[in-house]
Amino acid sequence: MTTPTTTRDPELTRARILDAAEALFVAQGFSSVTMSQLAKAAEVTKSLIHHHFGSKEQLWGVVKDRAFERYFAAQMALFEEAGEPDALLLRRSVEAYFHFLRDNPGVVRLFAWTHLEGDNHCSELDNQLVGAGAEWIRQTQLRGLLRDDLNPTHIIGVFVMSCTQWFEAKCHHQHWPGMGSDEAFLEDFLKIFMEGVTPRG
Repeated sequence: MTTPTTTRDPELTRARILDAAEALFVAQGFSSVTMSQLAKAAEVTKSLIHHHFGSKEQLWGVVKDRAFERYFAAQMALFEEAGEPDALLLRRSVEAYFHFLRDNPGVVRLFAWTHLEGDNHCSELDNQLVGAGAEWIRQTQLRGLLRDDLNPTHIIGVFVMSCTQWFEAKCHHQHWPGMGSDEAFLEDFLKIFMEGVTPRG
């Protein structure tokens, strides 16, 4: 039987709790995981989890943020490196999000659990990234490089929801007749998407 252990390294303890929590939340979702399960998996006491994270809800928020941080940092770096607003950044952003989901199936499952459980909490990282992306699109629209009759946040929503659904429902649609690979789908999606947001005439 596993017994709780202690460590004098608070960062190591915090990381161990986060690793255990992410594994459990990915496998079972937020609602089904108990504090006792978390403590056992992390080999710590429940009081130590409360000490580091406050509550299960707060721990869930930190797990989601940590899972999203790598994409957040990479996308914000794209904004900083891009220079003048243009449509190419939008295409690169779609590719970056799609590849992030492809390479992080655990994050896809976390997203799926939040949707299934009706978790309507958007993290600060999520809000910050969408806000920055919408402003970039707005500036690109003002330069005449993207259609100006489209809501910038809706443009982001279209590609985020499409990419997320592709991976969340892949076990179903991968068996459709003629369905291609991840990269084949991305290529066709980009053709449809970018054509749709490009100014006409």
